[in-house]
Amino acid sequence: MKNLIQKPRGKTPSLIGSSNGRPKRVIVKRKSKCCRCHKDICPGQDCFGIPKTGAGFSSLKRFCKECFENIITQTRKDLEDIKNI
Repeated sequence: MKNLIQKPRGKTPSLIGSSNGRPKRVIVKRKSKCCRCHKDICPGQDCFGIPKTGAGFSSLKRFCKECFENIITQTRKDLEDIKNI
């Protein structure tokens, strides 16, 4: 079975206006997948972890670099919208 990379669905999340904790860089110890695009993240690679809402900040949603860059871009857009109020 061929491993297909899915296109991220839905609106890109933002770090503004949520009760998520602070994102952090995580070095992957075992193979995992990006929560947004489901691309494989191999051991030894770094990714970005954002604590899951309502999980007591003990577990992280992992994002690949590309998806995290999109999240940062969306957060910047949200900040610009706030500045214009």
